[in-house]
Amino acid sequence: MNLPKGLAGVPADTTSISDIDGKRGELRYRGYAIADLVARCSFLDVAALVVDGELPAPDSRLAFQRSLAQARALPAAAAEVLARLPRDMHPMTALQVILPLLDDASAKSSPRLANRAAQREGLLAIAAKIPTAVAALARIRAGRSPLAPDPALQFHADFLRMLRGEAPHPAEVATLDATQILQMEHGFNASTFAGRTVASTLCPLSMALSACVGALFGPLHGGADEAAYRMALAIGDPAKAPAWVDAQLAAKEKIMGLGHREYKVVDPRALILKPMALELARLKGQGRVVETLIAVDEHAEKRFAEQGKRIRANVEFYKGAVFAALGIPPEFFTALFAMARVFGWGAHMLELWDDHKLYRPAAVYEGAGPRTL
Repeated sequence: MNLPKGLAGVPADTTSISDIDGKRGELRYRGYAIADLVARCSFLDVAALVVDGELPAPDSRLAFQRSLAQARALPAAAAEVLARLPRDMHPMTALQVILPLLDDASAKSSPRLANRAAQREGLLAIAAKIPTAVAALARIRAGRSPLAPDPALQFHADFLRMLRGEAPHPAEVATLDATQILQMEHGFNASTFAGRTVASTLCPLSMALSACVGALFGPLHGGADEAAYRMALAIGDPAKAPAWVDAQLAAKEKIMGLGHREYKVVDPRALILKPMALELARLKGQGRVVETLIAVDEHAEKRFAEQGKRIRANVEFYKGAVFAALGIPPEFFTALFAMARVFGWGAHMLELWDDHKLYRPAAVYEGAGPRTL
């Protein structure tokens, strides 16, 4: 039997959260085009849209913001574990270790099917604490003391303050908001599907989110942003990009951040992020990194076109340069991906629990026939 490896193109369930039209290069959250959401909505408004299904009215907007602002502080156990983790542990491993400790719901050990409001509350409580945990871990690794969250500050402004110890420039916050909107949700990607599978067992929310973090850590999923950024640093100059691309292609080596299984023409998120990345990088004196990425992207596109292929940069390709310009260490890039994607992951779990069925796909056996001992 000829089965599509990786479940490519195989419908596994229904969703109303996001829609990807790969042939047209379009992405929509709850029906809204991603470009419109980035241009006209705040990060938390988009998070509310993804989680609740509609853009918030003024009163529900304040309630959503308040829920996240009041839940940012880490539980004492989580803060203690963070301080004791090995300094060389990758941030994604650390995040997976402490995720269960971020879940302070009273019934974390039992399924939450009976009360959707409790499920949603638990999701927002965990999502609020992940930026605090990421910032604290970064400071601990740098030999500095973690900073407490300030609920009066905007979501990402407070994260950057906790990370760097100083108030960020409004342009930095705006670019981070846009970047995180772009990577908040993306259908049945590997981490989301992993999370839905685990959540279908009716395990605690934090356990399903931990599975998502594990899947996101893979270099073929969430790790491409760090790989693309380090690639640009290694190349060092836009003028060297064409020769580097030619050498990679001749050696049949993968260029991380180029191409996407879903998009047959262009990743719309990359189109939005590319000019933002260049503007912020130049503002921070790091323009050469993005210019090198652009040179790689353009030359690779030309070489692939000569082979009859349409392969262009995806959102991961430029995202690492944005994070680096914000002063985020490369090993933390994927953790920032998790900071945004947690809202998408959680929305999928709520959706799954609304119409629950345990995931149990069939396997086609290809092993030996009946044997005797």
